[in-house]
Amino acid sequence: MRKALFPLIVLFLIGLGGTQAQQTTVVTTYEDDADTHLKIGALAGLTLSMNTTDYVVQRVTRSLGIGSHFGVRASIPIGHKTRFVGGLGYHTLAFRDENKRISFSDAVKDHSTDLRNDGTLTTEGTFQYTVLTAMFQFSQVYIGVNIGVPISAEMKNTADGFDIPAGGVDPTDWYDPPRPELNPERRKIKQDITPEDEDVNTLIELRLGGEFPIMKSPVGDLNLGISVGYTFQNIIKDSRDNLPHMETNFWLPNVLFHLSYMFNL
Repeated sequence: MRKALFPLIVLFLIGLGGTQAQQTTVVTTYEDDADTHLKIGALAGLTLSMNTTDYVVQRVTRSLGIGSHFGVRASIPIGHKTRFVGGLGYHTLAFRDENKRISFSDAVKDHSTDLRNDGTLTTEGTFQYTVLTAMFQFSQVYIGVNIGVPISAEMKNTADGFDIPAGGVDPTDWYDPPRPELNPERRKIKQDITPEDEDVNTLIELRLGGEFPIMKSPVGDLNLGISVGYTFQNIIKDSRDNLPHMETNFWLPNVLFHLSYMFNL
């Protein structure tokens, strides 16, 4: 888990440092040390997320998946350089993992085996949410939460080195002789492992980041933002009879890079 979060933290720090450097070189057209405007606006950005699922095997390669975020926001001053920010948006998280082994369980202990022909199983997923955002902003730093209602999900397996038949394949059939008792639930590697709608959890995500002005004017502000998001619960409740199973530590911590324009009212 900590290893999975490390690249995201590095990305956040690099982006934060770059943004601070940029901020010192851009000349703004309007300065207001104590900006007390009520602001409304829109933002759009890209997310980079990583799956932290415990596959109970080694030889796993995890890649950052590219998603998106866009929506509308309102910013209300509540103190000196302190604001409450609320919003409504569309939040997409994605991931891509490669496994050289596959695990399954007999309800007593976990078992695993190499994939056939030293093959590779690639699992990709995309989850989309309508999110409500609530944050407190202190000068240029903010902390808050996203609450996301799932609106769509897709997960797929592709294989290199072996075929995935239409009905799926039970990896215990690769033993000689087959060992079905190691996988009594008869979970299978299938091409389409998209979860049922009722199996996708509501997203609860803590966000910490900063938003830095690129340009300020009497009309409004153009800002560049970067934040890290951490999800508090499994993305799905149950992977049913699919492999790989995604029921332990299936979180999608992510980094969001965004641009926003906030109009002064």
